[in-house]
Amino acid sequence: MILKKGGRTLSGIDCRQAETLVARYIKHTLSTDELEEFLDHIEHCSSCYDELETYFIVHEAIQQLDEKEDGTVLDFRELLEQDIRRSRRYIRQKRWLHFLSVYFFLWQ
Repeated sequence: MILKKGGRTLSGIDCRQAETLVARYIKHTLSTDELEEFLDHIEHCSSCYDELETYFIVHEAIQQLDEKEDGTVLDFRELLEQDIRRSRRYIRQKRWLHFLSVYFFLWQ
C-alpha cells in the first residue's frame, strides 16, 4: 500500500491498526503476516515507531525491575532495534521454510 500524507496509511495497515498491535508485538504473539505488516508500518511511520518505543522501554524497564539486576545499565533503544532485527530474521526464516516445504512437497 502507498504511504499517504501524514503517515496515516502505510504498508497493509494504518496507524490505528498498528497501535492495536503494539502490545502483541512486545509479547511476541503476532502471526507472521501481522508481524511483517506491523514492522513494515513502523519502519515508515515515526509516530507509530515512537509509540512502540515508549511501550517497549516501559516493558523492558519493568522486566529489569522484576529480575532485580542491580547495576545493569541497558540501552533500551538498542534492545528495541535488536528485537526488530530478530523479528525480521524470524519472518525470513518462516518464509524460507514455507518455500522449502512447498518445494519438497511438489517434488516428492
